[in-house]
Order: sequence, then C-alpha cells, then structure tokens
Amino acid sequence: MGCVITETSPSSFTYQTKGSTGSIVLAAVDSTWEVRHLAGDSLTDVWVLNHAVYQFDCGDLTGDGMPEILVGVIKATRYRHEQDKRLFIFHLYKGRKIRPLWLGSRMGLPLIDFKVERDSLPAMVHTWERDTDGTTVERIYRQQGFGLKFVSEKERKEVKVEVE
Repeated sequence: MGCVITETSPSSFTYQTKGSTGSIVLAAVDSTWEVRHLAGDSLTDVWVLNHAVYQFDCGDLTGDGMPEILVGVIKATRYRHEQDKRLFIFHLYKGRKIRPLWLGSRMGLPLIDFKVERDSLPAMVHTWERDTDGTTVERIYRQQGFGLKFVSEKERKEVKVEVE
C-alpha cells in the first residue's frame, strides 16, 4: 500500500501509509498561517508561514509513501520584487517534522493556480500559468531532486487581461 490521501476540507488532509495515519492542516493564526502535522491525534510539528496563502494541497510527490505538502503563498522574492503567487513544497522528515523540500521563487511563467494530480505515483503538480500574451498555460510537473521538472504542457486558453 502506498500513501492514501483524503481531502477532508480545503484546509485539511488525512493520510494513511503502511505504518501510520496522520493529518495535515492549514490554520490561520492571527496574521500568519500554520501548517500543522498530526500523527494520529498528537501534534508533531508546526511550520509558520508569514505570507498570505491562496492554495493548499497534499500528495506523494516523491513516491516514498509519505505525503508532501504544497502551499501557495503570495510574496516577493529577492530577484522579483513584486508580490506574486509562489509555490512552497514541504516534506515530512522522518514521517513527523515539516521541512522544506522546495521554496519556489516562481514557475516557468507567473503562477495562477495549482493542484496535485494524485492519480499517479509519484503524484504530479498541475499548474495554470500566465504567459506574456495573456493566455493561460496548463502544465504538468514532477518533483525531481531540487525542485520541479517540467513534464508536459496541456493547452493554452485565451483570457482577458484587464488593464487599469
């Protein structure tokens, strides 16, 4: 048996592996966000995010039988000073501690949204990105070593970009 992940709400996932069960929860706390890991009913770790969160998902991206945690945050980076959507990926170190796997500055194009495609092992990351001409590009990525590796592009859709 691999890792069975179930979305229990937009901010909560449960998982079951060969040797354990647990939950991964995103919680708003004051002006920050926390990613919490519970093994059974015991809180094992908390990772504090000091950025606005727009998306949260989980999937076994590495194929190791444990879920990875994907959090979409809005932040500037060292080389991209504008606030924009970014993707952070965390893994469960020794099945308990939340640790960064990839804190992405951006995808190939500006990120609109993402979700985990859990129907394969390892799971894939499906993104919607904004091209320079305003089209939406659907792409698939696989976790590989440091970061995500481009796998394929699905289709392009025209979208209206309103200019103020």
